[in-house]
Formats: sequence, C-alpha cells, structure tokens
Amino acid sequence: MRYLIIPLLLFFSFPLTAQKLDIYLLGSVHHFEEEYQSLQNLEEIENFIVELKPDIICIEAIPTYDTESLEEIWGNTLKKADRLRDSLEKSDFHSQTRSTDLILKGAAFYAQYDFWNAYYYWMQAESAGDSLGYFAKYHRNLKHSEYGLFVYPAGIRLGMDQYYPIDYRAGEKDFLSNNNKVLKKFFFSLKWKPLKSYLKTQKRYKKAQKEGGLMEYVNGAEFQDAFSQLIDQLPDRLPTSLEARDVKSYWLKRNEIMADRIIEQARSTGAQKVLLTVGSAHISHIKRFLEAKGHSVRTFGEILAQNPH
Repeated sequence: MRYLIIPLLLFFSFPLTAQKLDIYLLGSVHHFEEEYQSLQNLEEIENFIVELKPDIICIEAIPTYDTESLEEIWGNTLKKADRLRDSLEKSDFHSQTRSTDLILKGAAFYAQYDFWNAYYYWMQAESAGDSLGYFAKYHRNLKHSEYGLFVYPAGIRLGMDQYYPIDYRAGEKDFLSNNNKVLKKFFFSLKWKPLKSYLKTQKRYKKAQKEGGLMEYVNGAEFQDAFSQLIDQLPDRLPTSLEARDVKSYWLKRNEIMADRIIEQARSTGAQKVLLTVGSAHISHIKRFLEAKGHSVRTFGEILAQNPH
C-alpha cells in the first residue's frame, strides 16, 4: 500500500507546481494623442477584455516588493506615499475627511506603494461622482492612457478587486543612456534591413493612428516582427559595441523577469486564465519567454488575424 501512496502524492502535487496557464497578451501605447484618440476602436478593446473574462489582469507597473525598481523610477513618489501613510495613521485624520470607501481604499494602496491600484479605485470614485478632495494631489490624469481608456473600465465591468503589477525597471537609466549611444551609431546605417524595416513601421504607425487602426497595428505581425528583429540582431550589427550588447541584454532580462512575474502572480492567486496589458514593444519577447516555459500564449494580434472583422 505504501508504494501506491507516493505516486498518488506526486500526481496530486504536480499540477500545483507545473500547471499550464492560458495567457493572453494585449499590446498598447501608453499615451493616445487627443487628436486621434476618438478614431481608435477602444470600446472594442474594452469589450475584448470583458469577453475574455480573465481570472487576473497583469499590468506594466512595478510590484511593491521590487524596491530597487521603485526607488529608481518613483523615488519622489515614494516620498509622497510616505507622507500620505503618515496622514492616514493619524487618529484625527478620518474624522476630518469625508471620504468614501473607494477613495480610502485607493489611499491605502497608494500608501503601500501600489500606485496603479490606487489610481484604479480613485478613478472609480470619480466616476461615481465623488470628489477626491485631499487625495486629488496624489491622483494621476489617466484620460489619454490605456488605463483610463479601456484597462480600468474593463476591470470595473468585470468586478476586478485589483490589478497585478509585473514590471521590472532597475537599471533603466543606464539602458536609456546606452540606447541613445546606439541610436547615434546607427544614424547613417540605413542599409541594415532590421533598422529600415523598423523605421517603416514608424511611418505606418502614424498612418494607422490617423486611420483609426492604431491598436490593431501595434499588435499586428508587421510591427511585432520588426521590433523583435531589431533587438535580436542588434549586437550582430555592432559586434564591438558594449552599449549594443547591454541594450539587448537589458531588454531581454526585463522581459524575462516580467514573464516570470506573470507566472508567479498566477500561481499565488490560483489563476488559470491571465491577461497582460503591456506596451506593445514587449509582446514578442514576453511571448517567447512564456512559451519556452510551456504555457499557452495568445496575443491580441493573433486573435485578430484569425478572426478579422
């Protein structure tokens, strides 16, 4: 009998640690130009998220435990969060403010450095007609971002309690510095095919924006292939450039960490179906890392290609 117990234990424990996840990737731009914003099919994007019904939605924001990234990117914001936490801890604070549960829940998230969940609750409060009052100075204008336009509205319709940040940005300042140096070296390198291809996508990006197909374009195969080839072949074009190697290394590291954090969030919450909303440039490499770990990955661009309007 004891020989049967061990295989049974292994059978029941295996799915908990190696279960294949269904992960969907939705690429976006972080700022929609007001002139063209109304032309985009953003209501359809929101409906896509709602109809997908993911168990959790991961976002391109820094988790509270990644203090290195937070300190580098949001150093001044952390100080504001500390001041807000001090205010919330004062015994007479709540009696002096007339804040709804949504506003106070947002404040609690902000005080713990979970900024994008704070903005989520504060946007809900504003949508309900509440004035943020004291907390307005901590809020962020989201009306031209993917969060205000379709990510948060979809979450509200789905009844999401929170979003799950998965970004990694430690070392970004050095990355941007190296990236600028590499761009200068490539200024006269228009004969390099991946660079020419990527520059063409920038023209088509503007065309798609004017024609109202921006989200479809940045999720499509042309844009994704051009960007991934540009990164993958970068050191081959500049083999003696330390900056070029560092740019590629950092980009791949960031995206692999993001992929790992998606899996970690799914495991910790028990989610099976996960949606990631992220800048469109991340899609191809995050997909590559997730598939290498054995998960089922579908992008919004692939779904559109299979089900055209």
